[in-house]
Amino acid sequence: MPLYIKVVFDKDRLFMRRERFLLKQLYLFTIYCAPVNICTPCSLLNKLSRLLSLYQFKISCLSLKPKQFFKRIMSKNIAIIGAGISGMSTAFLLMQKKCRITIYAKAFSPNITSNRAAAFWFPYHIRNDKRGIRWCQTSYKYYQKLAEQKESGISMRQLIKVLRKGVEEEEPVWIDFMPEGVCRIMDKSELSENIAKGYEVKVPLMETQIFLPYLQQQLSKNGVRFIEKEIKSFNELTSDYDIVINCSALGSRKLCNDESIIPVRGQVGLLSPKNNMPIYLDNEKPLYIVPRKDAIIVGGTYEEKVKTEITEPSTIQRILNNAYEVFPALKQQQVIGSWAGLRPYRPEVRVEQEKVTNIIHNYGHGGSGFTLSFGCAEEVAKIVEKM
Repeated sequence: MPLYIKVVFDKDRLFMRRERFLLKQLYLFTIYCAPVNICTPCSLLNKLSRLLSLYQFKISCLSLKPKQFFKRIMSKNIAIIGAGISGMSTAFLLMQKKCRITIYAKAFSPNITSNRAAAFWFPYHIRNDKRGIRWCQTSYKYYQKLAEQKESGISMRQLIKVLRKGVEEEEPVWIDFMPEGVCRIMDKSELSENIAKGYEVKVPLMETQIFLPYLQQQLSKNGVRFIEKEIKSFNELTSDYDIVINCSALGSRKLCNDESIIPVRGQVGLLSPKNNMPIYLDNEKPLYIVPRKDAIIVGGTYEEKVKTEITEPSTIQRILNNAYEVFPALKQQQVIGSWAGLRPYRPEVRVEQEKVTNIIHNYGHGGSGFTLSFGCAEEVAKIVEKM
């Protein structure tokens, strides 16, 4: 069994304590420091190296230069509040920067709103925030890379976005959010009679029932801890962690006393799976159809300030009828259920450090949680590096 070494610096003195511990983390060291200069003399590092060599430790990081060594072992201890896609993607990026991470949440997948998302990449209710262009495109690249791992539950799919005849098209500002080369205007010969205009877009589809457990497994394998606990005050964490990152979505309404974030209910119907279908999107109806391995998700609704996560049979039937109108063959599919979830909408996504605190906020993504996730997580990671 390997040894776990705790090294404690107290000014110029070095104390070592050995414990037998099965090392499942990425780190061989936990550093507890009284105020100490990061440029600790090389002689101290040499002393550490000699002491460790007595016990025949194989420590690769000792070959680093002093500043690199301390950067490696003095990793930040971070708490993340929330285990939805915002919290999980933030943990995923910070994990790669060798931070020590604990995720606190009152529930984990599959018992969270993120599991009920249709979760295809597309900018939704974010188009007036130009920061979203960078965030959306960054997320696209991460998903595109993750799609190379079959077990991730992510695939690159064809999305058809339509504008029906008789419906006035708003300025298509959403095109600015598209990565170069993924979107084209469809030829009229490709459209049905009642469609005035169509766009074909190549987008990532995240099958939440596969992707979220995959993401949690990757985090666990790399030492991220998960604690099922509702955090009601930042004071529960701020003194125990170097940095606290708030990804609590609608929980931020109470946690931050932020009344600008509101619930927006979405209802969807579920049909039995069917292969070889594109993702279909008609924002004006509104209608989206998302074929997954476990079901065809048919949505949706946008119900502001509705706080109950329940479905209404009449609404689900109306949604399904809209889908049958476009794809009559879907009538042959069995209705296997329905879902309702609450989107955490805020007029402006909040990604910032709270002044004079060790708290970073990352919430208010509305219906674009998956679309913005890794882009906002990268923004958080940049803030962490400066703290």
